[in-house]
Amino acid sequence: MHRYVILAVFLGAFVVICICRLFNLQIINGDSYLENITNQTERAYTIKASRGEILDTYGRPLVTNRMGYYIQIQDIGADDAGLNETISTLLEIMESDDAGFVDEFPIKGSPYEFDFPTDGDPDKKISRWKEENDFKQSDTPKKIMSSLVKKYNISDEYSRERARDIVAVRFEMEKKNFGIVAPYTFATDVSMETVQQVSERSYEMSGVSVEVEPVREYVNGSMAAHILGRTGIIYAEEYEKLKDSGYGMNDVIGKDGIEKVLESYLKGEDGMMMVKQNKKGSVEQVLSEKPPVTDNYAVLTIDSKLQEVTEKALEENIAAARAYKGPDAYSGAAIAIDIKTGGVLAIASYPTYDPSTYTENYDELLKDKTNPLFNRTLNGAYTPGSTFKPLTAIAALEEGEITPASTINCEGVYKYYASSGFTPTCLIWKSGRTHGPINVSEAIGVSCNYFFYEAGRRTGIEKLNKYAKLFGLGEKTGIELSESTGILAGPEYREKIGLQWYPGDTIQAAIGQSDNMFTPAQLASYVATILNQGTRYSLHIVKEVRNYNTDKIVYKSEPKVLSEAKISDSTLAAVKEGMGRVTDDGTASAVFDEFPVAVGGKTGTAEVGTGSDNVLFVGFAPYDNPQIAVAVVIEHGASSRYAATIGREMFASYLGLSEVTDSIVSVNKLLK
Repeated sequence: MHRYVILAVFLGAFVVICICRLFNLQIINGDSYLENITNQTERAYTIKASRGEILDTYGRPLVTNRMGYYIQIQDIGADDAGLNETISTLLEIMESDDAGFVDEFPIKGSPYEFDFPTDGDPDKKISRWKEENDFKQSDTPKKIMSSLVKKYNISDEYSRERARDIVAVRFEMEKKNFGIVAPYTFATDVSMETVQQVSERSYEMSGVSVEVEPVREYVNGSMAAHILGRTGIIYAEEYEKLKDSGYGMNDVIGKDGIEKVLESYLKGEDGMMMVKQNKKGSVEQVLSEKPPVTDNYAVLTIDSKLQEVTEKALEENIAAARAYKGPDAYSGAAIAIDIKTGGVLAIASYPTYDPSTYTENYDELLKDKTNPLFNRTLNGAYTPGSTFKPLTAIAALEEGEITPASTINCEGVYKYYASSGFTPTCLIWKSGRTHGPINVSEAIGVSCNYFFYEAGRRTGIEKLNKYAKLFGLGEKTGIELSESTGILAGPEYREKIGLQWYPGDTIQAAIGQSDNMFTPAQLASYVATILNQGTRYSLHIVKEVRNYNTDKIVYKSEPKVLSEAKISDSTLAAVKEGMGRVTDDGTASAVFDEFPVAVGGKTGTAEVGTGSDNVLFVGFAPYDNPQIAVAVVIEHGASSRYAATIGREMFASYLGLSEVTDSIVSVNKLLK
């Protein structure tokens, strides 16, 4: 009985304590606890990992990382009016600092119009965008804007321009599933001035925070921009494809170039931080943290010193050509490759752009008539002119239509098709002279059209094209980046475009005219294939990918053979001798006068529809032990000597020669 009394006392005391505790929680301090619970929430924050660095072939940095700031908007349950006002305040701050925000909305201007990139078919892009976003195909930009302004409850107190920008942000928020667990990145890589303004006006903008993230740093500015590429915020359609691979809605990914090609290697693994926040979004306590990890870095085949020389020589010689006889010369391309492996040593397209300012300068870049975003080296297709003649020589020699010793008598005017009224001439005929009896090596050296008319006619277009394909002309080079196939002249192409091929077209194709159009990358590959005696290697820019922690090779490019022509020793010797004559006493001898190392090459001039001629140079060095092949094109450059001068500077840099005279000045003197 005594035992039950003691138990009852204990139970009674326990009940009293519980009642007191509940009274304290619910009655005395209930409002305070409720406010704390309401105002605090736990959230998971992503700690963005740095992307892997990109180095040149000697380990010199091309792309690194630095820490930058980005502006983030969190979902704190604000209504449309509150959210719109927050966005408007941010836009005001960005405008005052002349800064941009993440703007992917494709309706701009006054009056409103669709604004899609001009590459591809804009109409198809507009149609697809409307379909993906549940708009009618008949909807005009004005109607779409009106419906979205209404949908997001945007007040008519905002200006037309401000309302448009609010729509742009809200639309992108919606696409990125903006919510409690999915904050929205409003602007990236903002300046310290912008950060200060956001901080000073934070009381006006609940849910807005400034965060730190790694930002891509292109060490040499615009150098190799077309190859390195750029990064940017993931698009909704990209996210749909990558979400199962660990990507978030606000991730930065490679958009083009090597950044895109090596995305899976360069992307780091983001970290995570669990925090306790108050109602305004401020962090009050860090609960747990997992650091980010960056695994790999990339090494390219590019030699940054040679790249720098190539870009400088390209820019300076284009300017020099424009000052001489090519007033419309504003663009060009150049590439150097390792003959033995197909590794790209330098690749330049001019004009270029700065990847770090791509977003803010995008509209201006698109409107630029010189098209700086276009990679001319891989996607520009040009009539090769006389740089094609070594290929005609190879085909004729290998098919037994000529021998290295046989001669063709240049008469100045080619009369084989005279009965049809077609009598093309040799260039020397303009001065009333002819080359007379001439062999294949001599013909390459002086670029005798007459010789190659006859050699091409004897060989025939089918055999010419067989060798052209084996040497990579009109074929993909195999490079990691997007490239044009070009055009190989012949009956097959003419049939494709609904036209007829005539016998006289063959002799035009044999001198690199007719429909022939190739990229500078294809021309460099073709020259390398000649020196490899018909073995064509795939071009590549990525040398290897290595792990930061172990330095072990994760990926390595190996030389890959794309085709084998297996030309004879005598054919190689004859063509190589001819290309040596070009730089020794032929069409490029003035440029290579007193050059300390023997090299080989071939110049080319191609008429275009309007304006000055395009000019080209292809070549290799050194002559006795070829290691590097180059190809250069200057659009409307007028004189091939400027293209050859660029090749000369590339050879000098690669071979480690000291200053070999001011080539541009010397060539200008020769041309006056």
